[in-house]
Amino acid sequence: MKTPTFFIGEELSVITRQWLHRQQIQYIEHPLQKMKKVVSGAFDGYLFFSPASIDDFKSSGNFPYPNSLVFANENSTARAAWRFFTNTVHTSPISEELSFVQYSIFRWMQEHNFNLMEENDR
Repeated sequence: MKTPTFFIGEELSVITRQWLHRQQIQYIEHPLQKMKKVVSGAFDGYLFFSPASIDDFKSSGNFPYPNSLVFANENSTARAAWRFFTNTVHTSPISEELSFVQYSIFRWMQEHNFNLMEENDR
């Protein structure tokens, strides 16, 4: 299995970027407030930080790839995702940025029986 790629609809902090880099996780970081066009490509997971980010994503003509998981930072974001997307939506128990990103990655790995450490050792 290839290493997963995640769409993150927010400009991330340096700490979160460093963690993702150390884990060798591929991601596209795209602040949704600046999004003007369709994001090409199918991502393994989509991370949304607010209901407004879901609205921005959808209003720019984007929809998550049908088989991808959607991760919401809070209950209000999850409700917005359920309103627009048919994907499985997971809500993080902690809304702090790094914790949310870590939860999302580990939850995706759990759902797909994917062990990043084994994959990076190959």
